[in-house]
Amino acid sequence: MIQIIGAGAIGCLWLAKLLQAKQTCHIVSRSAFISSKLHFTHLTGEEQQFTISHSHRLLNTKESEQNSTILVCVKAPQVLNALLMQKEYISSQQVIILMHNGYGCAEEVKQHFPNNPIVCATTANASLFKKTDNPKIESPLCVTETGHGPSFFGAFNTVDFKSHNTDLSKVILPFQKAMQDVYWSEDIIEKCWLKLAINAAINPLTAIKQIQNGQLQDEQYMALINKILEEVTCIANAEKILLTMPFLQKTVSDVIQATTENFSSMNRDIFYKRPTEIDYINGYLLNKAKSHKIKAPILSDLYAQIKALEHH
Repeated sequence: MIQIIGAGAIGCLWLAKLLQAKQTCHIVSRSAFISSKLHFTHLTGEEQQFTISHSHRLLNTKESEQNSTILVCVKAPQVLNALLMQKEYISSQQVIILMHNGYGCAEEVKQHFPNNPIVCATTANASLFKKTDNPKIESPLCVTETGHGPSFFGAFNTVDFKSHNTDLSKVILPFQKAMQDVYWSEDIIEKCWLKLAINAAINPLTAIKQIQNGQLQDEQYMALINKILEEVTCIANAEKILLTMPFLQKTVSDVIQATTENFSSMNRDIFYKRPTEIDYINGYLLNKAKSHKIKAPILSDLYAQIKALEHH
């Protein structure tokens, strides 16, 4: 069984794909009024509806299912609290997969769940989520797939998972059946830093300017993005993460072109006056910069602007 914490866009996307692949799933939501139906629209425009298992807590798994996987798909600031709220239902055998923007949550989770295998994951899949304004109305959860890209999973901590007679990399088999381009990575930290660099280049700018990703192709924004990437590269290399400017420039440019019509998650958070993940993107980078005595004025300025908008 795969239990998903977080009934937002990415959580519901994976739920739909896993159910389509005949995987047994349960989804955990903060709301007691979550619908029992999930309406899913594929990239092709094909529509499907699923009956889902859901509640506000993880299920107590049977002895034979103690190794059921927990996939956490909430925003970075909510990750630790979401897991702590479910702690009594989590066994030490269960794999915890963290899939979110930004970086730094795995260190926090490891402190509170030292015996659990922790897997970090990044995904380039995209989706839009819509729910009814009245949570008491039984209308389907609606998610639309808006983009497809690779997903990488990899071990964060050094738990000896062999003691459970299981190869940790096998945890991704259900996800590979559910979606194409799902890979196990032995260098997941580098993959996470790459996603962190992409987020730092795209999310704050699109949130501050309230623009779609594609508008970042304008010359004024590309010049600023290059300065952001220079700061990120310097910080990453100090952390022994080998990212190069040409590689980052091409990667960010490719992402912008592939998501031209999309609004970044931080853009939507500012638009709907919600807290953002800035502390786990620019904030994380700035903490690392400080520890290495590296100046990062552009990252710092963007961080300050987002924090001001959060409290506006």
